[in-house]
Amino acid sequence: MILVTGATGYIGNRLVKKLAADGHKVRAMVIDNDRLIHVLDGVNCEKVIGDITRPETLGNALNGVDTVFHLAAVLVANDKSLFHKINYEGTKNLIDAAVKANVNHFVLISAAAAAYKIRTTYGESKIKTEELVSHKRGSTNFTIIRPTLLYGHGGSQELKIYVEKLRKFPLIIPTIGLLRSKKRPVWVNDIVYGLSKLVNNPKAYGKIYNFGGATEMTMWQYTKLIKRTFGIKKIMVPIPVFICNIFAWFCEKYQKDPLLKRDFILGAIMDANGEIGTAFDDLDYRPVDISVGYPRAFAKEEDKF
Repeated sequence: MILVTGATGYIGNRLVKKLAADGHKVRAMVIDNDRLIHVLDGVNCEKVIGDITRPETLGNALNGVDTVFHLAAVLVANDKSLFHKINYEGTKNLIDAAVKANVNHFVLISAAAAAYKIRTTYGESKIKTEELVSHKRGSTNFTIIRPTLLYGHGGSQELKIYVEKLRKFPLIIPTIGLLRSKKRPVWVNDIVYGLSKLVNNPKAYGKIYNFGGATEMTMWQYTKLIKRTFGIKKIMVPIPVFICNIFAWFCEKYQKDPLLKRDFILGAIMDANGEIGTAFDDLDYRPVDISVGYPRAFAKEEDKF
């Protein structure tokens, strides 16, 4: 039995479908009154109510489970306390319950942001969570996965926010510096395929894998690709990073929903191009080149949000 948390999320629902299609017994953990539960309609999986912030709800979800894929997390929030409450404390609750239930393999979905030289609030919550699984506990083995910028049908939360910001400004697109940071944008289908290769794979025990795309590119190049894909015809005008930082400070101090945040600046200027060779060797993780992935991911009109 495989348990997937965050099972109605962007990666989670696709992983549930993939694992079920591969013939695995899958249990999808969802919160009570989950508004996205419909994405699992028709999928051959068991659904169970569970909340990582409420430890008393986790025992039933973990009963008889061999492998856990933990995807439930907060990626973006104006209330920064949620990153600690959900990403750290919630994950600790789930890990403790998994060890108690003698789960064999716990796969933690972390983030490339955990490896930033200067971390965002999200990245800080992820690196602290990784420290919880730095060694085997009881009979439970751990694997850490660090995905980077996701793209695909419907857009990931990060991509949606970025596209919205690119569309927001009239006439020009003010960029955070020259966007020289190096990224490896990755198709969500490649992430899901890579995750599916972790099932019953002892090679992965105790390892950290970067799940990035096959193409390394600067954030400037990636922004130009997004512009072309979504028909945004405005010129990009670099704004010095120090000015962006000052503006972000005022936004976060005086705006309820800040137009610019320090975390957004860090996400734009930090490299996220970790090596993928280890995942290639151990998991046969073979992400497609972005010249192949982007046209396939956004081929249909309904794929363009």
